[in-house]
Amino acid sequence: MKYDKWLLPKPIETNLPNPSGRYSEIETQILLKRNLSTPEEIEEFIHPTTDSTHDPMLLTGMHHAISRIKTAAHNYEQVGIFGDFDTDGITGTALLQKGLKNFGISAKTYIPDRLNEGHGISQSAISFFRDQNVKLIITVDCGTTSTHEIRTANDLGIDTIITDHHTPTSELPEACAIVNSSLPNCSYPFKYLTGVGTAFKLIEGMHQELNLEYPQSLLPLVSLGTISDVGVMRGENRYMVKHGLEILRTSKMTGLDALANVGNISKSRFDSESLSFGIIPRLNAAGRLEHASLSLDLLVSEDSNQSTVIAERLEYLNKRRQKMTEQAMLDAQRQVDRLNTPIPPIIFVGKSGWSPGILGLIAGRLAEAYQRPTIAASGDSDLCRASARSIEAFNMIEALDKCSTFFDKYGGHPMAAGFQISRSQLNDFRKRMTSIAAEELANHDFSSELHIDSEIPLTWLHAESLRFLQSLEPYGQGNTEPIFISKEISVVSARTVGRMGAHLKLTLEFAGKLYDAIAFRQGERLKEATGSIDAVYSAGINHWNGKETLQLTIRDFRRSSQD
Repeated sequence: MKYDKWLLPKPIETNLPNPSGRYSEIETQILLKRNLSTPEEIEEFIHPTTDSTHDPMLLTGMHHAISRIKTAAHNYEQVGIFGDFDTDGITGTALLQKGLKNFGISAKTYIPDRLNEGHGISQSAISFFRDQNVKLIITVDCGTTSTHEIRTANDLGIDTIITDHHTPTSELPEACAIVNSSLPNCSYPFKYLTGVGTAFKLIEGMHQELNLEYPQSLLPLVSLGTISDVGVMRGENRYMVKHGLEILRTSKMTGLDALANVGNISKSRFDSESLSFGIIPRLNAAGRLEHASLSLDLLVSEDSNQSTVIAERLEYLNKRRQKMTEQAMLDAQRQVDRLNTPIPPIIFVGKSGWSPGILGLIAGRLAEAYQRPTIAASGDSDLCRASARSIEAFNMIEALDKCSTFFDKYGGHPMAAGFQISRSQLNDFRKRMTSIAAEELANHDFSSELHIDSEIPLTWLHAESLRFLQSLEPYGQGNTEPIFISKEISVVSARTVGRMGAHLKLTLEFAGKLYDAIAFRQGERLKEATGSIDAVYSAGINHWNGKETLQLTIRDFRRSSQD
């Protein structure tokens, strides 16, 4: 996309530290931008240890949760696990199911249907657990706002332990324990655990209670779920994800191995990017178009033939999801184009035929393109479902809290949320939400900003500097992939690639050397890619046909001023 502003870094001040003299000026700039200035901080960041983790017993509700699970195991009670249908919830459900087996608990799992049930605990789930004689439900990645449903479970004699990370509302459910670092009374030092991360802390706490080492084999699931939920990639999350990826690359995991094989993804090179754009979309495709239990079955499968069949189905569903999303984006763009100028502070789009499973994708793309909070809705009946994506300056969940009387159900984060609403309430809700956004964003600059780590000549990118960049992995919120700017690069060739020419493939030349580059979703800018350009990009290794080559991923480009 085209950005309104490129925010260049300030030059390094001569009095700023260069830790141990080990790093170049550019590397030091990158480290300082991540608030890493001492050798100790950098070492813990690049090679995180258990020093970055915290005692699970510091989580509010952990003692009660473990005590209740021990009672269930002692009395041979049937336990149920209710997990959300995205990858964070699915990986957390698989992790909890595997972890509880170590304590002799064979849990029944339930993943809701996105279309018919939506987010959060449903009455259908409560009925299912009742029929299975479940006496204890443990939630994963949800439950903090399911006050009514948990009250129904209580009335049926079913206890509930909530493990979640979503922002609580003013009224908490009457569960026997709520394990959520976002609770206002929780003193846990790290506030950014994901759903799967919170489920992991429960299993870790149970092992700690019995003086046992937790199984390292669970960390790959934490990696997958945390990356999928765009978790903050610092501190405890970084430790779990980095070590989980190391295990994932070298250990047999039947289901994920089959998915990597079908997607032609090298498992030995798994990183945050290959999971984000390769594995996770395929896992999410089941819940978007059919039922997420298909992906859960893959994650817990130990049968190669079954895993291959499921992986092939997920591959088909993901390709279908891509086509549906592109068509829906054309519809959504037409709706935005019809809006009055200037574009309002919050964008609403909707169409009855859109699958609820792609609403978040639509809202996310529009929020990024227009730098405005966006809500995408669909629904053929009186009940509409919506996904919301936001910008840093607008806390979406707080805004929805102010509109809570409109919803049948809602929940989420400051940056992402969802809700169910009656069609008859839509207009009034839209007016109220627009008023809130107009007030809170009255003085906000909606210009799109591209933050740059450092200006470099392309010749800086060589084997040693690429190893340094790889040491910063895994990337994510709080540790985004370094972005560079290089100027006066010659475009040797440019062509569109991908479905409908969506992407731009370039060959660039600088100082007599050629460089491969790709600009995703910028195919319409083909005519601009001529002559000499200034480019903002990230750098990585492209693996193709057994060869490794440097590839630049172009975020934005402009004609050079001298051109």
